[in-house]
Amino acid sequence: MVRLETSNGAARRRRLGAWGFEGEEYLPSPQMLAWLQERIGLSSPYPTLDRTRLAAPTPRLLPELPGEHSCDPLDRLTHARGQGLTDLLRLRSGTVPALPDTVARPQNDADVESILRSCARAGVRVVPWGGGTSVTGGVNIIPTAAPAVSLDLAALSGLQSFDETSHLAVFGAGTSGPAIEAALGARGCTLGHFPQSWELSTLGGWVVTRASGQESLGYGDIHNIVAGLELVAPNGRLVLPAFPSSAAGPDLRELVLGSEGRLGVVTRVTVRIRPRPPQVRAAATLLPSWQDGLDGVRALVQQAVPLTLIRLSDEPETETAMAIGLSRHPWAAGLVRGGLRLRGIRGSGCLMLCAAAGHERQVRETWERAATILHAHGGVGLGSAPGRRWLAERFRHPYLRDALLDRGIATDTLETAAPWSRVAQLTDDVRRALSGALAAENEATAVLCHVSHPYRDGTSLYFTFFFRCPTDVEHAVARWATLKRAATAAIVAGGGTLSHHHGVGSWHAPWFKDEVGEAGVRVLKAAAHALDPAGILNPHVLLDPIDRLEV
Repeated sequence: MVRLETSNGAARRRRLGAWGFEGEEYLPSPQMLAWLQERIGLSSPYPTLDRTRLAAPTPRLLPELPGEHSCDPLDRLTHARGQGLTDLLRLRSGTVPALPDTVARPQNDADVESILRSCARAGVRVVPWGGGTSVTGGVNIIPTAAPAVSLDLAALSGLQSFDETSHLAVFGAGTSGPAIEAALGARGCTLGHFPQSWELSTLGGWVVTRASGQESLGYGDIHNIVAGLELVAPNGRLVLPAFPSSAAGPDLRELVLGSEGRLGVVTRVTVRIRPRPPQVRAAATLLPSWQDGLDGVRALVQQAVPLTLIRLSDEPETETAMAIGLSRHPWAAGLVRGGLRLRGIRGSGCLMLCAAAGHERQVRETWERAATILHAHGGVGLGSAPGRRWLAERFRHPYLRDALLDRGIATDTLETAAPWSRVAQLTDDVRRALSGALAAENEATAVLCHVSHPYRDGTSLYFTFFFRCPTDVEHAVARWATLKRAATAAIVAGGGTLSHHHGVGSWHAPWFKDEVGEAGVRVLKAAAHALDPAGILNPHVLLDPIDRLEV
């Protein structure tokens, strides 16, 4: 069984076939369930995990591998899938199509190099494993005739060096989010990278998926944070030192960022760190409409207001947030809505959370600038209480998916990014595609959207959708695949990127050529061949055009 060390050194057991840790849950409120029932209807509970249905075939013969390795059936099941919705559906139903033949745990770079070379000679596939949190099929074991090894990088973890003068730190790629912040916090610093998967995901995973943290506006995406790295491949190593900037040819760090394990295994990363801010304040504002909110976000970013977080929810997401947030005090809902109507906001409006960090004066001045801009766009301040609650619970939200599935409701997410001039139309197109995708089955889909990673020239769009989940796993997976294909087609046609921060994985790979073109695919294939001539590293991701959504 996989274990994860928390920041205080205590071990918590990962749940199998679900998000997070045993003993943790995040239940939907009665108001949220009523909201969903009104839009998509009731459903029968999806089957819960029954370990007696889980089968592990006999592992196939593998070459001798250095370091620790395990053929334990439960260990292999744990490393067979990521954390996408269909990964959960297949684990809970006992229909996992393939398992790794062993889980290898290298202790150092030399072990990684030896494992990759042995597997390349024997034609064994290798799937690097950090936290196993991919939601795009990026760590899934695909059924083929060739044996497969899951390469668990947990031992390649920890702070390896700390340069206080340059504000640089070197970590092993297998270091988790909590462990990074614990090590830096003891030195008065922070990385500032907090994806929703922060408790489980690892630095190496962030690098190879070009991840973004929830406070990317203040700290940057992972490509802004990475200063140098080392990558081990079957045909050699890339050692890319940390420079503040360099004109010595194309930046090979950018080649590794987003490579999803296809080029090699990232073993250590040099990151840019920041002093931990003495104060962080998050507060909420309600905007009259989605367009008012988008205009407000764009104004904040283009006028360079130094916020660390901007998160704008559309009307449906605002309604669900209020259903959760006001469930503890039902009497407050009428008061809030009455007060908003007096201020000219009809309906739910659009909730915006903003955060600022620094010394007290810096935070106050930042908020004064932000409030002035948002007021000009019709914003009504709601104070700090919603922001405090969101910060306290933000890493618990993924548990909601499992609790909803227990009630027969499936939920998943997808994301994209586009220039500001396309954002409003793209939002409508994707929302419409998801809403109508199941019309042939007379099934409805509830769709939410938010902005959480804005830039001067555009922004990300993050969609959450809900649908009734059939109890038959193949029907459930097919229903999800229909929604996924419809949304992806709308994104590609509307000029959005396939992924802003989840990565391509295997599920987006068939559309990858549409974004980078045939020449771009040839360039990446050439790079992969130079480092991995036998093509054993994660061959199903990024460059594989086969549609695997229902695998």
